[in-house]
Amino acid sequence: MPKKLLSQLPIASAIAMTWVFTSFLSYPKLVWAQSDKPTNDVSTSERSKQSEPDFSGYGRPGRRTGGGSRSPCPPIDPPLTALIPENNLGKTVAEHPSFLFYTPYSSQQAQSGEFVLQSEQGEDIYRTGITLPQTPGIVSLNIPSTVAPLEINQSYRWYFKVYCESPQTSTPIFVEGWVQRVALTPTLKSQLLAGKAQDYAIYAANGIWYDALAHLAQLRRTNGVNPQLERSWADLLNTKGVGLELLRQQPIVGSAGLVDELRSRKGTQNSARTPSQK
Repeated sequence: MPKKLLSQLPIASAIAMTWVFTSFLSYPKLVWAQSDKPTNDVSTSERSKQSEPDFSGYGRPGRRTGGGSRSPCPPIDPPLTALIPENNLGKTVAEHPSFLFYTPYSSQQAQSGEFVLQSEQGEDIYRTGITLPQTPGIVSLNIPSTVAPLEINQSYRWYFKVYCESPQTSTPIFVEGWVQRVALTPTLKSQLLAGKAQDYAIYAANGIWYDALAHLAQLRRTNGVNPQLERSWADLLNTKGVGLELLRQQPIVGSAGLVDELRSRKGTQNSARTPSQK
């Protein structure tokens, strides 16, 4: 081999190693920490704890997957499922949070439904009829601003019901769970301001389930096919205490239509009806 060529090998090898190292650092990867530029009031130990979200722990009675042996809705796998932690309880900082549900039924199979939000005492905060999108998949339901804001440190029970026949003559298939509103602390607010588009990771790191889910779902809807967002979605559904990885490939098909809203004005509360009541 010519001496000139031999003398160039160390230089070529150094350039190649530098390129590989730089490429490795720039490759996008999922990080649950709040941002690349953390604020001064978040310590290193706190950021380390935030690296692995955990939604297990204290919960409330509920029903995450659809049930009801008397419902005429056909059994389909996966079944009607609320996108909530296994303990049936999730937190939010929003006055009017969003909820997500997987429904295996199209609007032709289930022509109507109902969503109910109640206080811990069983009083209606909000009740509305719903319509489903044309195709099965994950649907969102947003509480309108006309409803009284959720109170901080208060828990609320909700029901999401689907009717495959007339609501007047049939029993719904339904899911139920809880939402608790917590305060937006100064530390969390500063993290969100620094986090830019990674709000979902910051919410998840702080145990704020509903807002992490809603924000990431919105990003998936508006960004089309995005491998990194798809990985983040799968990771969130597979987080400790969640266990919804079977739904990771289900499409987000839109929002539930709200019809015949009842008891939705600010400050209005009325006695509740159970899911079995028509």
